[in-house]
Amino acid sequence: MNVSELYKLALWVQSEIVTTQIPQKYQNLQQLLQRNAQPNQHKQPFEKERKELIETIRNVPLEQLTKDQVEILEKLGILQAIGDEGARAIEDILYRNALDIASAAQKLNEIYQRLTQGIQKITQIMAGLQDIYQEESHDIENNVLVRVYFKGSAKLSNVNDFKKWGEVWHEIGRGIAMVHNAAPEDVRIVGATSGSIVIELGTPINLAATLATIVYVALDIANRYIETRKKIEELRLLKINNEKLLHELEQEASANKEKGIESIINKVIEELKLQRKKEGDKILALKKAIERLVGFMESGGELDFHVPEEDAQEDNEGQDKSIEYKKLRQLAADIRIIERKIHALSPPKDAEVNE
Repeated sequence: MNVSELYKLALWVQSEIVTTQIPQKYQNLQQLLQRNAQPNQHKQPFEKERKELIETIRNVPLEQLTKDQVEILEKLGILQAIGDEGARAIEDILYRNALDIASAAQKLNEIYQRLTQGIQKITQIMAGLQDIYQEESHDIENNVLVRVYFKGSAKLSNVNDFKKWGEVWHEIGRGIAMVHNAAPEDVRIVGATSGSIVIELGTPINLAATLATIVYVALDIANRYIETRKKIEELRLLKINNEKLLHELEQEASANKEKGIESIINKVIEELKLQRKKEGDKILALKKAIERLVGFMESGGELDFHVPEEDAQEDNEGQDKSIEYKKLRQLAADIRIIERKIHALSPPKDAEVNE
């Protein structure tokens, strides 16, 4: 993450969390529960406060943030208190986990404390950056900024890795560009960062949308595979004596994974309305690009999509592209959600060196 993103994240927190009074709404609900937990106190309803809090946190526009910004929110303890995750946590505390009122009040107070501490930290960061912050811009016009994260087995450790993954990304760019009647050079490198090496690509909206569709479907397939495998392991731990069911689940998991590439190809062909007989060369290039991209992701590589703001929504011919940008912004948010599900389901891995 660069300084510009960090500063903008601090501004976003002020606008979308502080100004909307999310901490106060957490505190209001918690204090009401705390009073109800006191002996000889008249029990007051808290449904109004619960609904108001959940509605507010579900309306927090997380889709406006980049992958790095979302990860910072998670580290600060803010992410867990907002969005669907925050709403689920509240429902778990109040209803699903069957906690007594005093315990529910304590759990809500813990969320509130982490949230306010996270806000305090990001506010201090913003104050420290105010005098030195300068707007950073990429020369990408109205293109989408696609960040490619070289992580896991896809990390760049030497020039051989650089050559290998460079060839992979050339084939990915070529295949995606072909189906849009564009050229690989239309995908431009506009920046890079160190640590876990990240290459920033300035990508036309139509190419970025296809990339995002491939990433989403691939992640969805991976998520369903992991969920099925987890279900199988849970049944075995419970010593469920139903070998037929276990065998069927094993077959389902393997079949979904094996048909993954084909499913993605069919999805993209359908979306782009490609003609299989007349555009066989494009479909072949697309298939290779998808295989390469899925291989990159299976090796640990990741992608993130930073879509231009609402005031930059016209293409080179002056056509309004706001609907396409809005769809891609939501798809990027969905990708981040499903990535978090996969990370939660997957067994922990050893931390990588220099990350």
